Amino acid sequence: MEDVDACPLSGIRYAVNATLHDNEASFAFDEKCKEQGITVIHAVNLGKAAFLAVEKPKGYPFSEVVKKGSDDFRCSLGKYISQYGMFWQMPVPWVDEAIRHYSEASFPQLGIGAYIAAGYCANILANLVEGKEVKYFPKFYLSPLLEEI
Repeated sequence: MEDVDACPLSGIRYAVNATLHDNEASFAFDEKCKEQGITVIHAVNLGKAAFLAVEKPKGYPFSEVVKKGSDDFRCSLGKYISQYGMFWQMPVPWVDEAIRHYSEASFPQLGIGAYIAAGYCANILANLVEGKEVKYFPKFYLSPLLEEI
């Protein structure tokens, strides 16, 4: 929390939160950004895939992915992705499988997901700077290396 409090954000328009979202500091950073009108890109490494969500300062809060008393953040996120896909009749079967495996151990091949997330971050940031359209949360970007993991 001390790092969040000490983080100077004046003059910043966009920030990337690539933390594990497993403690108060991660969401405190998001709140600090909201207060200062900063758009936050949330990048989550899912092993052989990446999830990214762009949160507007006055938009739907990304923290809603994690419900009070819920399990691990990545499992909560996986459930969110799965439910979102089912709602829009675009199921994402590999997510349920990945979450099941993650619950048993950890996501494999984290380096692959990191490269995917970094590429999407760069693309999203360029689009924001150029005034191009981006998907804002609760919409999101989801990119697997393969259709099936």
